[in-house]
Amino acid sequence: MLTLEASLRTVKLGLRLMKMTRLEKLQKIGLNPDETAKVLIYSDQGLRWIKYTNQFNHQKEMDKFIDSVVSKPRKKIKEFVEFVKDKYFAPEGVEVDNEDFIRRWNGAYEVLNVQD
Repeated sequence: MLTLEASLRTVKLGLRLMKMTRLEKLQKIGLNPDETAKVLIYSDQGLRWIKYTNQFNHQKEMDKFIDSVVSKPRKKIKEFVEFVKDKYFAPEGVEVDNEDFIRRWNGAYEVLNVQD
């Protein structure tokens, strides 16, 4: 039978802080599910096709990017999300070439990172 001290130690070891997912971080700052999905898609596409992350560092870079987004002032986040929703994604049926994709991705990135 465990002593009280041993039981408490066991309980403390069993409780681990759970890391928030990217989805939870974005929703915690007030993004709705649609906005959250679009920001995650934007981040994934840009990191893969513009920043050229590979399978070994992509997840770490996604975490860093989302942490950067949620650390911005609320006004910047709102402007960024609106740009991603309205200007990053092409309307259905519209083809986007590589140059247009890069321009759209960089446009949203600038909204997020350029100082007023």
